[in-house]
Amino acid sequence: MTQQNTLLSEDSVYKKKLFYDNGIKFTEVRAKLITEYKPPTPYLKTHVNQTLASSAGLVQNGTSHYNATLTLLFYSKKEYADWLQYVGSQHRYYDEKGTVYVGIITGEPDVTTAEMETKYIVTIGMSLVRKQEFEYRYLTEFIDTDTHWAKKHIDEMQQIGLVATNWEADGESVAYFRPDEAATRAESITFLMRTYRYVDKLLRGY
Repeated sequence: MTQQNTLLSEDSVYKKKLFYDNGIKFTEVRAKLITEYKPPTPYLKTHVNQTLASSAGLVQNGTSHYNATLTLLFYSKKEYADWLQYVGSQHRYYDEKGTVYVGIITGEPDVTTAEMETKYIVTIGMSLVRKQEFEYRYLTEFIDTDTHWAKKHIDEMQQIGLVATNWEADGESVAYFRPDEAATRAESITFLMRTYRYVDKLLRGY
């Protein structure tokens, strides 16, 4: 059973990322998210929240509503301007726990400049919902599972991160799952710990 590098933490694997909808596809915001990690704060749905979210199609589009504050560092005026023209569009946020949210920016961005006004530090508030539909994190297709009876189960476990997929940190991509080989004790323990963390995240609302 193929496994990812067990020495890396979740924070190393799942990086905070922010995307915006440019009308064609979701494009990653070309800025570094420099906020210290805090999970988005859940809040109760109200008439005001539903009105606010309706323009971005967020009503009844997720499991819970959340607030988040993000700080972005843009390294050039062009990168900041490219994002600013779509500041009112729907955004997609991947937090450090691997959870996916969609939402909109609320209020006015707080903008300061740095290094002779060549860099921009922007703090934004966001209204978010957790993604309800399945969000693929991994796209690796193992070449030895196409005709295997457990292919569907292997793919599902791969997508939620319980079995490792494409790990290229050492320059070698994973192509074989070897479904009929016995799992080692280390692989079994790793799988159980990933399952525990996954269930724990679900129970905590992440």
